[in-house]
Amino acid sequence: MLILLADTRKKLLWLWLGFSVGLVLLAFVQTLNGKFELVERQAWGWLFIQLLPGLGLLLAAVLLNKNPSKVLMQATFRAVYVGTLAYLLLITLTFFALPMAVANWSIEEYLTKSHTWLLPIQAILLIAFYIMYFRKEPLFRPNAAILQQYVSKKAEFAQRTGNVAGAQVFELLVSDGGLGAALEYLRDHEKTDTNAVVLLQNQYAEWTKQRDLNLLPPDALQRELNRMTMAAIGFAEKV
Repeated sequence: MLILLADTRKKLLWLWLGFSVGLVLLAFVQTLNGKFELVERQAWGWLFIQLLPGLGLLLAAVLLNKNPSKVLMQATFRAVYVGTLAYLLLITLTFFALPMAVANWSIEEYLTKSHTWLLPIQAILLIAFYIMYFRKEPLFRPNAAILQQYVSKKAEFAQRTGNVAGAQVFELLVSDGGLGAALEYLRDHEKTDTNAVVLLQNQYAEWTKQRDLNLLPPDALQRELNRMTMAAIGFAEKV
């Protein structure tokens, strides 16, 4: 299954933001209770080192909304999401283990030692976020067969949920008429964003001309077709 990157940014941001707020409140309470006496700066610095880079990168990804038409495998996003959740839980566990850790180390020594298991995971996540949201080249280029399978599953889901118009669009996408027929149907049935559908139709007409005149290599043509198909799927889910 494929998923638009635009649908993944906010999910990761809300996950990271939720844990960040909780950990900051916990640190605030611990500070008021005197748990970080004489090492407040080190404790808060440690927390910001763990949270701010990822939070800043995800926030920038949401605000800039770069490459909104890029897609990737849903399994890939799930792996990144689970990795992010595991990292945030590890930070939380490290924080809650502080009372036990001070039996063997000072607070400052323990926080410094925790970088050993936290920073490598953070680095991997930051690289994954950068590749997903800021790298210009697509992370995953679905071919025609994968797209057809994806659309077929969308059609089945639309039929089960009673989205008759959406199911019709999906069926047209996998028919001989393909994207052109689906966009024609959308133009007649999309009531809230007709201009966007017409614009997509114009782009498809230009793509067809470039394909017929052999103006672009097959790889570039497939990428552009992927983008337009995913946009049409988005319209179909809203009709």
